[in-house]
Amino acid sequence: MAAVTMPLVDEQTIAPTPLGRVVRAYAQEAMYESLRMLRAPAFSIGLLVVPILVYLFFGVVLSAPVIAKNAGIGRYLFSGFSTLAIMGPALFGVGCTLALEREGGLLRLKRAWPAPNGAYLIAKIATAMAFAIVLMILMVLTAVLSGKAHLSGTQFLALSLAMIAGSIPIAALGLFIGAHSSGSAAPAFVNIIYLPQLWLSGLFIPLPKFLEPWALIWPAFHVNQVALAAAGVREFIFVPPWMSIGILAGVTVLFGGLAIRRLKHHG
Repeated sequence: MAAVTMPLVDEQTIAPTPLGRVVRAYAQEAMYESLRMLRAPAFSIGLLVVPILVYLFFGVVLSAPVIAKNAGIGRYLFSGFSTLAIMGPALFGVGCTLALEREGGLLRLKRAWPAPNGAYLIAKIATAMAFAIVLMILMVLTAVLSGKAHLSGTQFLALSLAMIAGSIPIAALGLFIGAHSSGSAAPAFVNIIYLPQLWLSGLFIPLPKFLEPWALIWPAFHVNQVALAAAGVREFIFVPPWMSIGILAGVTVLFGGLAIRRLKHHG
C-alpha cells in the first residue's frame, strides 16, 4: 500500500489577512459589544437616563438663580455634569463587565475564536465611546432646551468631542479594575474610584483651597479641563491644556498596559 505524504505548510506561504477584513472584524466586535450592553436595561437605562436627570435637576433647576447672575456657571456645570455622564459607562460598563466575563471564563473562550488579538478590549473601549456619543447628544439637547448652558453650537461640538475622547483614559482605568478584581468586588472598586473623583475634581462646586492641589490626581479633572479649553471657556481653566492631555495619555498607556499585561497572564 502506497504511503500518502502530505506537504508541510510553510507559515511564510500563508497569505496575510487583508486589512479590510481585520478592520471589519474589529468593527463587528465593537458593534456587538455595544448592542449587548444596550440590550441590558439595568445597564443602559441607568447609565443613559440617570446622568441626564441629575443634570436637569441639579445643573438646571436648582442652579437657575445662580446661572441667571453668572452665565459662566451654566457652562461650568454643563461641562462638569457631562464629565459625570461619560464616566459611568467607561468605569462601570467596562470595569464591572470585564471582571464578570473574565471570572466566567469568557476570555478563555474568546481566545479560541478566529478574532484578531485585542479585538475584545478594543470593543470595550469603543463601547464606552459609543455611550459617550449618545450621552453627549442627550446632554446637548437638554442644555439647548433648558437654555442654561450658554454655549454656541461650535462650543457644544468641541466640548462633546473632547468628552468622547476623554472616555478613553477613563475606560483604560476601567480595564485595569476589571482585569485585577473579581466580579463581585469590581463594583466596590469602581465606586472607590468613581465617587471621590466626582467631588474631589471640582466638577460641580469650587474646592476648598487645601483640596485644590489634590484635584490634579484625578483623570476626571483633566477631562473636564480639556473639554472647557476646547469649548473656549477660559475662566474655569486652572492648568494648561497640554498638561491635562499629557496626563490623560499617560493614564491611558499606564492603566491600559497594566490591564493587558494582567489579562495576558491571568485572563
